[in-house]
Amino acid sequence: MKESLFRLIWILLLGMVSTTSLVVAQTANVQASISSNTIGTEESVTYTISVSGSDGSNLETPTAPESDGLTLIQALPSTQRSVSIVNGQMSQSFSFSWIYRPTREGSTSIGVATIKVGSTEYHTSSASVTVVPQNQRQTQRRQTDPFSSLFGNTTDPNPEPPPAPDENDIFIRATPSARSAYQGEQVIIEYQLFFREGIQLRQSRLTDSWDAEGFWREELDVETRPIPRIVIENGLRYNTIVLKRAAVFPTRAGEMSVDPLKIESEALLPFGSRDPFQSMFSLRNRFSQVQLASPRISIDARPLPADAPPNFDGAVGKYAMTVTADRTNLNVGESIQLSITISGKGNLATLSSPTFVVPNSFDLYDPEISSVLERSGKELSGSKTFRYVLIPRSNGSFEIPPIEFVHFDPGTKSYRSTKTDSTPITVTGTATTPDVVVATTNGMPVDDFAPLFTSASNWKEASPTSLHDSYWVYLLVLFPSILLLSVVVVKQRRDKFTQDISWARGRRAHPLSKKHLKQATALLAAGNVPGYFEELERAVLGFIGNRLNVAERGLTREKLDSMLAAKGVEMELRDRLRTLLDSCDMGRFAPSSVTPENMESALDDASSLIPDVDEQVAP
Repeated sequence: MKESLFRLIWILLLGMVSTTSLVVAQTANVQASISSNTIGTEESVTYTISVSGSDGSNLETPTAPESDGLTLIQALPSTQRSVSIVNGQMSQSFSFSWIYRPTREGSTSIGVATIKVGSTEYHTSSASVTVVPQNQRQTQRRQTDPFSSLFGNTTDPNPEPPPAPDENDIFIRATPSARSAYQGEQVIIEYQLFFREGIQLRQSRLTDSWDAEGFWREELDVETRPIPRIVIENGLRYNTIVLKRAAVFPTRAGEMSVDPLKIESEALLPFGSRDPFQSMFSLRNRFSQVQLASPRISIDARPLPADAPPNFDGAVGKYAMTVTADRTNLNVGESIQLSITISGKGNLATLSSPTFVVPNSFDLYDPEISSVLERSGKELSGSKTFRYVLIPRSNGSFEIPPIEFVHFDPGTKSYRSTKTDSTPITVTGTATTPDVVVATTNGMPVDDFAPLFTSASNWKEASPTSLHDSYWVYLLVLFPSILLLSVVVVKQRRDKFTQDISWARGRRAHPLSKKHLKQATALLAAGNVPGYFEELERAVLGFIGNRLNVAERGLTREKLDSMLAAKGVEMELRDRLRTLLDSCDMGRFAPSSVTPENMESALDDASSLIPDVDEQVAP
């Protein structure tokens, strides 16, 4: 009886421990954020509570926190649910948002909010908001007539500039994997773009060449069309994407720096104008130019330890070596392929082959070198293979001595050596013996002379046609002149293409635009809406850039319009061009809002714009 009671108590204790572990495993993560730390007197601020780690079944809707200097617009929060699947595992997150308006200028605050997940209560931290006069925010002036943008009455003799983002709205962060490294050690630098939720970007481009003087650098792969990831920084919600990832290797010891990564873009802020019609029909006027630069990165490159082995040749990283021979039994005159493969993580591009000695009876040829680099991961890795060809000149049993590869491992801060076993080789057969050559008294070989003719029976009569009567003789004489003239003509045309850039781009304008329009038609048939509008924009802007001899990449809409106006292009045609480019932006960044009729109309507009522009800018 006592034993049964003891077992029952033990089972109950195990159940309590399992239940406790389950509760701990389901602990939720609660974070609060605000849309902006600084707002104008006519703007609003959004307060959001995000909950992750819960399936929502035990989540209670929270109440809005109290505020000082702010008034709540709606009592019920706006809710949102997000579902993501990573490596086959599904995770959910929930958010609750309220909108507050300021009642005065100065420092205001939003108090602590309480949210209940199951039986556990979570409390957020308070948030501070600074309210400044609206004219300090440089927001767009609110129109008195909300329907004026619909009927074209949008002319403003003194338009206010669009709101410009500050350093807390959008910035680039550069994150190196290490601030101190050995000479030749791999350092990964990742550049991430952070921008506030609601900010739209377009026409982003590099404005300067990114350089890393004193480093060997290798580019790593990043997503060409990345999906922004939501993070919270200093209480604010940001979207973040990876702009660039590179592996750099210091080539010398000392303090060195990597240049900032600089980009230029056009940004549309979600706050500013409170006119809904202006937001819908005047997006082009609300984009502002932004120039961003990451901070300069300093890396301290340390020299390698002085106790390097004799066979060390500068390899730094984590490597392994394999040596294989395609065969070890062969005949005299046949070949052996000896492959030395070094694989691992490090600067494979600068690796040199390990030195080794072959028997004197073998001829050794320079190696064929091939590399396979893996750039899609967080580090640069891969393999490098050296393939040598060896040919024996005599038979017998031989041996290729062990091959040693020495490298420095930064992880263990020591030199490591990999040494293979010797490779035995058996050669059979005999070498061919050269024939004995009889020499004359003056040393010249007899075999190099043709024998004397002893009979005229094999002689043939020469052709009765004289050489000067054959037409092919004159063709042979004229052929060098014709060939030289052709070379001169081709060279002159090639020189004109390389020296007269304007003429060359003008010649290529129509073929390139037709190529892009054809590609756009194929993308339209395939249902690729963003790619379709991107090809349309490239067709039109590429044609204009070639005809005007300007680089179309990096051109703002205002600069493009002024250049066309300087060339005498009519206002009506320039308006058509702006409308088409706006349609392309809408199709690329909001494809779900585009109808098939809009896509067909855009193709017709692009096809007609190109000849119309060509007619008005033709010299």
